[in-house]
Order: sequence, then structure tokens, then C-alpha cells
Amino acid sequence: MPKFRYKARSEAGKALAGAIDAASEQAVIRQLEEMGYTPISVHEEKRLAKKDINLFEKFEKVKSKDLVMMTRQMHSLIRAGIPIMTALRILEQQSDNRALVKILAQVQEDIAGGTSFSDSLRKFPKVFSDLYVNTVLAGETGGALPEVLDRLASLLEAEAETRRGVKSAVRYPMIAMIIMVIAFFILNMMVIPKFAMIYGKVGIALPLPTRILMTSSYIINHYYYIVFPSIAVLILVFVIFSKTKYGHYQLDKLKLKLPIFGPLFTKLAMFRFTKMLATLERSGVPILKIIEIISMTVGNDIISEQLMSLRSEVRDGKGISVSLMKKPVFPPMVSSMLGVGEETGRLDEMAESIAYYYDEEIKYMVATLTDLIEPILTVVIAGGVLLFALAIFLPMWDMISVARR
Repeated sequence: MPKFRYKARSEAGKALAGAIDAASEQAVIRQLEEMGYTPISVHEEKRLAKKDINLFEKFEKVKSKDLVMMTRQMHSLIRAGIPIMTALRILEQQSDNRALVKILAQVQEDIAGGTSFSDSLRKFPKVFSDLYVNTVLAGETGGALPEVLDRLASLLEAEAETRRGVKSAVRYPMIAMIIMVIAFFILNMMVIPKFAMIYGKVGIALPLPTRILMTSSYIINHYYYIVFPSIAVLILVFVIFSKTKYGHYQLDKLKLKLPIFGPLFTKLAMFRFTKMLATLERSGVPILKIIEIISMTVGNDIISEQLMSLRSEVRDGKGISVSLMKKPVFPPMVSSMLGVGEETGRLDEMAESIAYYYDEEIKYMVATLTDLIEPILTVVIAGGVLLFALAIFLPMWDMISVARR
């Protein structure tokens, strides 16, 4: 049966895209309309050779946007009264991510064998986090799976948007620094040695910038078999260290103390904490389980450690807000507002309000950092260019002065 690619819009006006196996374009249009979508375009997909498909499958992963799309579509299908097995089969047919197709097929087999939807998702921890699985479990238990899937999709979308904003702020300085490092090695390996030969023949006294670059050039060119392997070993050691429990903990501690990015990382953690707290609380997950899930998915070992101690205190009968006041990493505003939520019985609404506040703060900080980083990098790059220029041209001026005498 041929596969047709489509573009459509949901009832809420969101753009959708995917693929469906069907007999004709008309069949695809009918199926989309039955799902509550408005078709925009439908065309038949050219099939790849089997060897090409196997090659792509080895490298294809389920991206966050694929997971959000699947969750949104699952919510729409189940809300429309379509049985879960039929909904999974439809998603399997229309998904253009081969890794997700395999997962959906396996989930259908597990459910047919008597496994619950949440337990079948739990078998794929790299795709479905503890937060995702436990939220689905709460929706299954409370009979509110469509609502829970809608909240999950909103949470995943908010996190993806926040990550995009932070990456865009960090991308430019990273590229600029990489270019500077590459330029440093090129100058030291190809340019400085030629000038060093000229200056050595003249025998004039060299200024400090020139001596620094000539020394670094000499080391790089004559001991490259030590310099480059040493750099590679240092990078490898850092990567291995960052993957250890102790190393990851120390790096997370450093992130929160960085002069410029530290406050941003703290706000990101607070956003995740309060957004997940609101989502899980509304989904009916017990508070102790909520804290446990958030501690495993908040993304910072320091905050995770404090949340686990918070869980012990809440289990002993203390309130969340009272316990949070003793945790220095949590701003006073968070504990105060959550305290109001506990007293009024609207913890989820108050957590959602805090998450909204931090979301706006993160957007503002990202914009501010972008504006701040650009002039700082300009000064740094200009300083590097000035150093190279002085190192090369100052001796030339001295040579001209000597020649005129």
C-alpha cells in the first residue's frame, strides 16, 4: 500500500505534518477529516530501497518535536472517542520517524498482550521519561488520559521552547570562541614561524607580545606530538569526569555559581520544578511521587539532592513551603507562593503561576544575555586581533627605524 505525506491543521489551528498508508489521496483526506484535521496538501511518497531504509534507521532518533506531535495527536484521537489501539495504529501509519514507528508497533503488541499503556511506554526510557510515564499512569488510573496527554504536550512544548531560547543565546559565543582558537593555531603554525625567521636574522630586541607568540609557536611546532595529544587527553578526561556521579554533581554546582549564566540556570531549574509540579498535581499524582519524579528529571544534581531531602520532610508531615524555606537554592518567592497554594488548596494553580513568571524571566534574560554577550565578544575578539597585530608589526616598525639609521 502506498504511503502519502500530508500537511493539515488541527481544530486549534496548529500545523501538522506526517505520513499515512492508504489506497489513494481521497482515502487519506477522509481519514484526516475523521481525525478532526483539515487537509492542506496530500501527495504520494516515493519509497526508498530497503537497504537505504535500514541505513537511516540506525541513526534515526525520536526527537522532542516528534514526541510532542505524537502526544498532541494521541490526545486528539482519544478525546474523539477512538480506542487506544486504533489510535496507536493510526499514529504508527502516519509517523515519518522510523524509530517512533517501531516503538508504537511494540507498544501495540504489549497492550494486546495485557500490558497497560504506561507500562509499555516504560520500556523505552530514552524516549519516554519518568515524568511522561508516571503522568500517563495517573491519567489511566483517574480516567482522564486525554486531559493528561494535553498537559504533557503543553509541558514538552514549553520546555522545548525554553531550550531553543537558551541554545540561541549560547550558540554565537561558542562559535566565536571556536573560531578564535582555530585562528590561534593557524597563526602559530603557519604565520608566526615565517616572521620569526625574519626577526631572528635582523637581531633586534623583540617586544613582549611578539616573544609570547614566538614561544607558543615554537612549542606548538616543535612539540606538536605532545601538545595535541595532551589537549585530546584533557578533553577526554573532562568528558569522562563529567559523566561520573561526582563530576556531574560538581559541574551542576559550578553552573549555579557562574557569574552570568548562573542565575539563568537557576531560573531554568525553577521553571522545570514548578511546571512539572503543576502538571503532575493536576493529573492526580500523589505529592511524594511528584517530588520523586521531579527530583529525577529537574536537570540539576544539586536541586535534585535537595528535592529528595524535601521528600523525606514532606513524608514526615511537613509542608512543601516550610521545607523549601530551608533550601538555599530555592528563591524565597517560590516557597512563599507555594505556601499560599497549600493553604488555599490551589497548589497546582500557584505552581503554574510561578512557572509562567520564570518562563517570562528566562525569555527576558536570554534577550538580555544576547545583547550583553555581543559587545563583550567584540572586545575579546578585538583584543585578540590587536595582540596578533602588535606581535607581528611592532618588530617591523623597529626594523624600519634601524634601516633608516
